[in-house]
Amino acid sequence: MVQRGLSKAIGTILRHVPISMWPALVSRRTGVLTPRAIVPLASPAALGGANVRILLDFLDQTQAVQGAVAECGVWRGQTLIAMALYLKQRSSPKTLWGFDSFAGFEGTTPHNFRDTSLQLVEQKAAIFGLTNVNIVPGYFRDSLKTVENQSFSFVHIDCDIYDSYLECLNFFYPRLGPKGVMLFDEYDDPDWPGAKRAVDGFCHARGILLESVVGDNYKKAFATRPEGTAT
Repeated sequence: MVQRGLSKAIGTILRHVPISMWPALVSRRTGVLTPRAIVPLASPAALGGANVRILLDFLDQTQAVQGAVAECGVWRGQTLIAMALYLKQRSSPKTLWGFDSFAGFEGTTPHNFRDTSLQLVEQKAAIFGLTNVNIVPGYFRDSLKTVENQSFSFVHIDCDIYDSYLECLNFFYPRLGPKGVMLFDEYDDPDWPGAKRAVDGFCHARGILLESVVGDNYKKAFATRPEGTAT
């Protein structure tokens, strides 16, 4: 949960401080992932969690692309709230959508994410006065219908397993604007082999170019929607 020492008054102050300038200690206390809190990997690898520096760079790269922003796999809102703050601080008109079952996984997985919390994420959004983020709980097959008539400029897929990845790929790729980007957090991560299998199968079947980006030695895969492609 958000640390007890954090109040709305502190949130009011921090929301005006560029998130790239927040010290690592503030990131840990607020539960918001920030660039200065990143611990680089020893060498380039498709390991670890999301790299917020990569996320913010893609928000910049896709700022001129029409459409909203989405994250699939919110967990405790560490990157969702970071992106919402960044968009707000950049005076972006874009809306950020967060999708998660907030139920975690059953059975044995590298991380079952049962410590997820919709209430916690909503609390963080309220503390920082974020009105540009919409959080939609539920399984993707139901929750994504909320935005079926929207287009997207950037989508962060961070949902770990094959079925969830495939559901998000099928839904979001046709809704990406030209030069829109989908970032695949767990691609090639040995803990989550289903992510690579879903992305490879989807991209190969459609001739989609898969690229990679490295930041702080965190290696991530992404796909860009070419201009002039059919929906």
